[in-house]
Amino acid sequence: MKFTIGKKILLGYTPILILVFIISLFTLFRLDQVNRINREIISVDLSVNRAAENLIDILLAQETYGQRYMILKSQEMMSLFWKRDQEFVSGYQKIKNLPVENRFPSLPLLEQHHADYNKFFENGIFYVDSLHSRNYAAVDSLRKKAFNKQIELLNDLAAESRKNQTEKTGAIAEIGRITFRSVFSISIFGIVLAIVIAAVITNNIRRSIKTLKGAASLVSQGKFKDLPMVKKMDELGDLSSAFNEMAARLVQLEELYMDSSPLTHLPGGVAIENAVKKRIESKEQFAFCMLDLDNFKPFNDRYGYSRGNAVIKNTAQIILDCSRELGTPSDFTGHIGGDDFVLITSTDAFVVVCNKIIEKFDAQILDFYNPEDRSAGFISSKNRQGKKLTFPIMTISIASMSSEKTIVENYIQVGEIIAELKKYAKSFKKSNLVIDRRGGFKKEKNQNEKEE
Repeated sequence: MKFTIGKKILLGYTPILILVFIISLFTLFRLDQVNRINREIISVDLSVNRAAENLIDILLAQETYGQRYMILKSQEMMSLFWKRDQEFVSGYQKIKNLPVENRFPSLPLLEQHHADYNKFFENGIFYVDSLHSRNYAAVDSLRKKAFNKQIELLNDLAAESRKNQTEKTGAIAEIGRITFRSVFSISIFGIVLAIVIAAVITNNIRRSIKTLKGAASLVSQGKFKDLPMVKKMDELGDLSSAFNEMAARLVQLEELYMDSSPLTHLPGGVAIENAVKKRIESKEQFAFCMLDLDNFKPFNDRYGYSRGNAVIKNTAQIILDCSRELGTPSDFTGHIGGDDFVLITSTDAFVVVCNKIIEKFDAQILDFYNPEDRSAGFISSKNRQGKKLTFPIMTISIASMSSEKTIVENYIQVGEIIAELKKYAKSFKKSNLVIDRRGGFKKEKNQNEKEE
């Protein structure tokens, strides 16, 4: 499996991502604990404390109205007494509905003492006319005792709720301290780990870049062989391989003395000559094709250099496309200059390739003419003497020779044969392919051998 730089970085930072995940889970767990405790404080402890204090106030008011009734014998005081009793029962029920049974085990006693308090108050009413009697004193003593017990239990209840609140607040603070220390420690560890991983990855990439820089330095000095390689299965390794392939290609370009055309960027005359020499010396069979545009100059005069250059570039692209589609990987395309091109391909493919070039050229050349010239089928212009002349739509002539048919010993012989064929090819009024079928220098060589 290819271990790319992205995968290295992802793998390197996986431990950090895990640490961040752990910190997040740990923090969320602690926050949930704090939230639960806070909800308990608000919904239970604070509620119990407020309810207990409220019940004490209600009980004191009830006691006051009871005492006033004993003195004034007022039914209004009696009504207020029992109204406060209802408020007490309602407040007690709210506390009882809270989850407090396990925390306040004495809570049921409060209900019992309050019932006793009401009972002794009712018993005392029978002796209201003799407040100083022994019976009243006994009942009143029991009533006060029940009253005091209630006050005591309510104070204990309020104190216990405040104590629970204090303990839970302390627990929240402790959770905060533990969480802070834990997160701080894990974060420091994560930062150190991140620095170490970043240093390792950076150093690894730096060494690879240094190797590539060294290779680039050698290339800049014209040294294309034995370049240092990055032996890693990542993008930098791929770049290093591509760099060496580029260096190998530069060697080929250097050997061909590339003097490319600035317009088409195709190899020029020197490179064309070297390409032919290389094939002749290696006894490689090849076909040499010279491609020339007919009636290009009148077109250039009519439409200007800009459109003429467009035609030249389009022709170069047609030759390249056909060569890549129907030729061989070793095909060579050159631009001698102006409207003259060269194609060197295999002896088996050159006819098919050249015919395809003619087909594409004839199909596309009309697009470069104005509608009126396209409809007319020619260009009208005047020469220096003012005489009106017409020139047909541009065509392409191809003069070609095959080394299977003609034995050539040097580039000059190739040029002589092609020059003669080119004149013949341009004599036609349409795009055409002319092939040397006479034997050329092969025939002359055989005759010389016979004379000897």
